[in-house]
Amino acid sequence: MKRLTSRAKFAILSVLALVIIGLSACNKNGGGGGDDTEKFLTCKINGKYHEFNYMVNANDKPATDTVHFVVIGGWENQDMNIGFGINMQIKEGAKEATYKADHTSDLLLAGKYYIDDMKDGKVVGTTIFNGGDLEGSNFTLTITSLTKWGVKGTFSGKLKRLDGEDYVTVTEGKFSAPYN
Repeated sequence: MKRLTSRAKFAILSVLALVIIGLSACNKNGGGGGDDTEKFLTCKINGKYHEFNYMVNANDKPATDTVHFVVIGGWENQDMNIGFGINMQIKEGAKEATYKADHTSDLLLAGKYYIDDMKDGKVVGTTIFNGGDLEGSNFTLTITSLTKWGVKGTFSGKLKRLDGEDYVTVTEGKFSAPYN
């Protein structure tokens, strides 16, 4: 039961972190400031190329040299109705390394693909695919650079629909996300 409680807290914190990142990015030059060639989050989902390059950000800059949280998020466009996020919580601190998670892992790592369900121009729900923390799913994150600027790396995985049995396959994922 302790594992469920920990994973539930992680899921809630993940969603809140993505919202905070999005709101923080809104306060920075309208979300588009800086060198946009340095900021990106792209991948293929079921073989189709996606760019989640709108308001790409990582979590707030760590207060210490040890990075316990790695949170990356971006949206397909300014409507912010389709997004992708990566969330990792690691007690011993993140390093430039490869991390793998499935529902049996102790590592709190997840990839999340969000699609707002629309009706008559209004959001009526959100379809969420999780990889790494649901049974039958997995997620791999490779951190290639972890600096004072932000985090860069690659990712892939099999993400399961949160409220169903559907899956999506994520391949060729890569990101470069500055800290807020």
